[in-house]
Amino acid sequence: MTTKLGKYTLVRKLATGGMAEVFLARADGPMGFAKKCVVKRILPHFNDDPRFIEMFLGEARLAAELNHPNLVQIFDFGEANGQYFIAMEYIDGPNVRVLNQATRRQQGPMDFALAARIIYLAAEGLHFAHELRNEQGEFLNLVHRDISPDNILVSRNGGVKVVDFGIAKASSQPHLTKSGMIKGKMAYMPPEQLARETLDRRSDLFALGIVLYELVTGGMPFDATSEVSIIQAIMSQQPLARPSVYRPDCPPALEAIVNKCLEKDRERRYQSCRELQADLDQFILSTGKSVGTREVATLVEQVFAHEADVTTPEVLAADGLDRTVPSAKSAERPRGVDTNAPTAAGNGGGTGLSSTALREVGTRTVTRSYTPIIIGLCVAIAGLGAAAWFVLGKAPPVQPPAPVAVVVIDAGTPAVVPDAAVALVVPPEPPDAGLPFDAGLALVEDPRPVAVRNGKLSLRVRPYATVYLDDKLLGDTPLPSISVPLGKHKLQLVNPTMGKVTLEVNIKPGDNLVKHNFKE
Repeated sequence: MTTKLGKYTLVRKLATGGMAEVFLARADGPMGFAKKCVVKRILPHFNDDPRFIEMFLGEARLAAELNHPNLVQIFDFGEANGQYFIAMEYIDGPNVRVLNQATRRQQGPMDFALAARIIYLAAEGLHFAHELRNEQGEFLNLVHRDISPDNILVSRNGGVKVVDFGIAKASSQPHLTKSGMIKGKMAYMPPEQLARETLDRRSDLFALGIVLYELVTGGMPFDATSEVSIIQAIMSQQPLARPSVYRPDCPPALEAIVNKCLEKDRERRYQSCRELQADLDQFILSTGKSVGTREVATLVEQVFAHEADVTTPEVLAADGLDRTVPSAKSAERPRGVDTNAPTAAGNGGGTGLSSTALREVGTRTVTRSYTPIIIGLCVAIAGLGAAAWFVLGKAPPVQPPAPVAVVVIDAGTPAVVPDAAVALVVPPEPPDAGLPFDAGLALVEDPRPVAVRNGKLSLRVRPYATVYLDDKLLGDTPLPSISVPLGKHKLQLVNPTMGKVTLEVNIKPGDNLVKHNFKE
């Protein structure tokens, strides 16, 4: 069943999330004209939120400036029937993750020169974005911040396109994200991004190096099965694993390129995409092969010969999208390479992280409520000593007598704490705060099981509000669903121009939706 949205016909939903949904669509014109495209539409309950509309419009304005063959093109921003949307070009091929997995299943590891060419073409698009200037000729210092295999698409004609500049940051943009939030997929973040330092183009080059590593080896350059262990691998002084550890036939020249991309000190990385491209070009020439878009197109046609539509939904996806189109199963990866790292870091093209993760520690499953305050967690884990070493799967200096679980919770977001657990309580960050751990970290050791039964609280507030639960600040709407103990709680919604509302909410098992419109 199709739906009209202005001059566009929405043919099929590709993905949906907490803030927007993405459709395969058709642009209709006079005399039977029709063209495939992709439409990203704001969910109805955000259409009255002026701040979210401004953020969405800012994404459209920025993306409209990115007019390059190696970047997905935005060609319309509009409003129809009270619904805001962005229309963008349709790509008839898979993302790099799907292409790599399918190639490994059918043909074995991807050809080294082909992998290098795909990254070369992606770097071409990134270079354009990095060099973008305003009307006065000043650099915008644009950084993508979310480069991953999911955000690089390959069309059937061999074109390679970088997508999803939804969380890109230019120096001229207003700071629309809340202080303390880290956007992107953790497994592809350089140390400076995890440390919340100022980012530059070299940060994207680190992420591009991780993608090249995956194409070469089929895995990640670290053994990590959780966000915590990913942070430790990237933030530690130890270099990431060389590709030849898992792919002994990797040419030394290509390995040198990967290693330079993955330098933890950005001063030792490639300083621009042009530098990276020069070395990639030299490597491809050294193989004696002629590898261009035609060879890339041939690979796509070979791998997806019997699939008419291999387009994936990771096209300028909304935050937290739940993919409705299943991706190919992961190919078998070399021993010691983490097959879960991309999943642990995020859901394939989403820009956020999972709200809940399950991690097996010894024989005990721990439910962990994720907090966006990544660095506070990293510092605290480092201070846990032998217990943290045990949880991270490393050889401990002193073997603890029994399994120890680490549970991470927001202060004010209760979670289930199993027996023999160390609860790491991270204080919620006040708005516009500096470092997220100003208030300190509380370590609580309690061998007794604490049975806390929670429900989920979701808020739908128009136009927006600052939210307090039991006098504790939760932040500004829109907010993700939060875990709250069962029973009665005081909820306060504050809008600076429309006043304050105090509600009593009775949290029950499952989902609890609270709606409020200040205009009514």
